Amino acid sequence: MAKSVVAFGLEEFDPTYTRVLVGDVYFRITDLTNLGTLEMITGSVYFAESKVTDLDNLQTIGRDAFFRNSEVTNLGNLTKIGGNAFFGFSEVTDLANLSTIGGNADFHQSKVIYLNNLTTIGGIADFGNSQVENLGNLTTIKGDAYFESSKIKSLGNLNKIGGNADFTNSQVENLGNLNTIGGNAFFEFSELTDLANLTTIGGNALFGDRTDLKNEWEKRKNK
Repeated sequence: MAKSVVAFGLEEFDPTYTRVLVGDVYFRITDLTNLGTLEMITGSVYFAESKVTDLDNLQTIGRDAFFRNSEVTNLGNLTKIGGNAFFGFSEVTDLANLSTIGGNADFHQSKVIYLNNLTTIGGIADFGNSQVENLGNLTTIKGDAYFESSKIKSLGNLNKIGGNADFTNSQVENLGNLNTIGGNAFFEFSELTDLANLTTIGGNALFGDRTDLKNEWEKRKNK
């Protein structure tokens, strides 16, 4: 029987030939260590308890990607995750060529240090208790953003947080290019030196004992 570049399930998957794998995939039931010629998985993918270490030529995951409790260390050519991405308790330390996460990005308790080429997170971004040191090329978080107990000190190129922004008990000192927070902003017990380029808060701004930041914001609102 002739081989097909499209496989419907792992039973048809051939890492020397297959380019598209249709549906959700659970790699723990295989002995695969790499994905070979595979370029796209249309559904969600689960790497937990699998032997896969390198994503090789994989460019697109259509839905969610679960790296928790996996051996994956290299994201290879992966550029897009269409749904949520879970990096907590994984061996991934940098995002390589990944540029887009369409849903939530969970870095809580992850080893990820470098976001590299990531520009967009389409949902919630949780950096709490993570190893992420800076946001790299990230410009947009469309959902909430949590920075509590993270190592991030500057938001760098980030210019928009679409939902709530929580800086409580964070080490963030500089908001960088951030100009818009669509929801509530929590600045209590933060290390921020000023509000930098921030011009819009769509919800409530909670400052706690940070009267310096509160006064700065009141002046901006009254201009």
